[in-house]
Amino acid sequence: MNVNYKSYNNFNIAIYFSNSAVKKAYDEQWLEKSYAAISKNIRIGKIYIETFRHGETADKEHIEKAIDFFRKKGIKQISGGMMVNASKSGPFRRSFCFTDPSEREQFRQLVEYTASLFDEIIFDDMFTFNCRCQKCQAAKGEMSWTEYRLKTMEGVYSDLVMKTAKSVNPNCDIIIKYPNWYEQYQFAGYNLEAGPRLFDHYYAGTETRDSDNTTQHLQIYQSYNIMRYFDHLRPGHFNGGWVDPGSPGSWNRFAQQFDLTLFAKPKETTIWDYDFLLDYIKDENGEKNILSISSAIAGDSFEKVDSFLGELGNPYGVASYKPYQSFGESYIHNYLGMIGIPIDLFPEFPEASKVVFLSQQASYDQDIVGKIKKFLAEGKRVIITSQLYKALLSRGIKNIVEFDYTDKKISTSQFVFRESMNGEPNNIYYSENPIIFNEIYYGLTEAEETIQCVVGNNRYPLALTIRGYEKGDFYVINMPDNIGDLYNLPREVISAIRHIFMTEIPVAYDAPAQVSLFVYDNNTFIIDSFRRNTVVCPLVVKKANIRLRDLITNEIVSNGISHNGMTTFDLMMMPNSYRVFCIEEVI
Repeated sequence: MNVNYKSYNNFNIAIYFSNSAVKKAYDEQWLEKSYAAISKNIRIGKIYIETFRHGETADKEHIEKAIDFFRKKGIKQISGGMMVNASKSGPFRRSFCFTDPSEREQFRQLVEYTASLFDEIIFDDMFTFNCRCQKCQAAKGEMSWTEYRLKTMEGVYSDLVMKTAKSVNPNCDIIIKYPNWYEQYQFAGYNLEAGPRLFDHYYAGTETRDSDNTTQHLQIYQSYNIMRYFDHLRPGHFNGGWVDPGSPGSWNRFAQQFDLTLFAKPKETTIWDYDFLLDYIKDENGEKNILSISSAIAGDSFEKVDSFLGELGNPYGVASYKPYQSFGESYIHNYLGMIGIPIDLFPEFPEASKVVFLSQQASYDQDIVGKIKKFLAEGKRVIITSQLYKALLSRGIKNIVEFDYTDKKISTSQFVFRESMNGEPNNIYYSENPIIFNEIYYGLTEAEETIQCVVGNNRYPLALTIRGYEKGDFYVINMPDNIGDLYNLPREVISAIRHIFMTEIPVAYDAPAQVSLFVYDNNTFIIDSFRRNTVVCPLVVKKANIRLRDLITNEIVSNGISHNGMTTFDLMMMPNSYRVFCIEEVI
């Protein structure tokens, strides 16, 4: 299968044709009308046709009719798809029991059936293992459910999927699509370390939906962040991101999921699913007409991003480390991305970086303290959360600095920070509502508070810098009890936090929360505001005598003020919009 084909200048767009659509494939009139409604908005490069979902196998005759139809429409790539949950019943949809020989054989036959029809197969999410039957209980023995599921699914990947598919069709490429909930993969048997190594290619779910009113509460930045994390798993084998129109909250949010997926520069993006994109409206004669509002929204996003994506370099950001199968401080990186800190998440410790941010997840690396020490000895910057410090108390972190992480809480809406290490705070900054933090006690000669929480006549650290360990800089950030309260911090305090993280990032937008920054290695960047109000804030570029070129309008922004080797622009961001710039020297 030609994974290098692009239906747009810079990426390919695929649409998933699920079982509900396959059942209608006998109706040629429906196929014609539905395809016309979608294809007038989207340049379709690939169709994934589903063979199995919710315990139902698609009829071969209908599959072949769909294949024939799309071939006649000139679709360059037609592949297979499977949603391999055994049934739709139950709140979490029952997986196949991969302990039970009869269900393993049933699953193997489904893979065989699909591989006989297609040269490429994608496994939609819910390729999970959540069975707890007596056979599973006996087989797992003393292992935890997570250990048993990870071990079992590695064998399922290699034997029941790859070996079976290749025996039927040696040319068949297999793709696994992982869900959006990357923090919980291991509990459902998703083996993120083994999967990308065993499958030919892999995919990421980037459907973050409406964070306020859906059960997952995923931040929109995750549509980008998971793409970067996955790109580092097995470089060259990551195909792209996957969005569905489910529960976006607004059309803005639906489009933003595609925007952020594409900002990561994938080979391909898939829309789930063909049937779900369709709207049915009766005319005055009672005739049912087919429209596709959601494909119009998606198509507009594709055209706009395609107009500038080729001018962007390689994306990067503040290196962070989430080891395989790790858990803790869930999705913290996405919240940091939402306060304007560009994050680049790695499954291996990013030794080549000059700055690394470590959350509680890093404690899953048994040698993490040694890696921190080595990083600092090389004169680099390490930023950790207080939760990670707590997790490493028995593993040698006190050899770097000793302080007491207590279970006592403070509640404050007042904050101060230092402009310089030797200066005293000039102002008090206020949040609208009180924010809760843990108390931290430390030796005054061991550390210094750069950002402080003010409670009455007392102050407590929000950010601590550690003195005198090796040649590097070591910071501990006391994150709020509710990570979402990062958004409630005053703009000036958020800016001070960004300053700690972004020493190697050439640009910063001094905005309040929920404005994100995406940077690329050729002096280009994107600012994306998810706010409902217009903001006008300073944009600081760490270079003198420069101007900005807007890569969408080609307009020049040349009203910057240069001072101390930096250039500052007052930049307006409209609600729910993004701007794309290139930094250019003034000659």
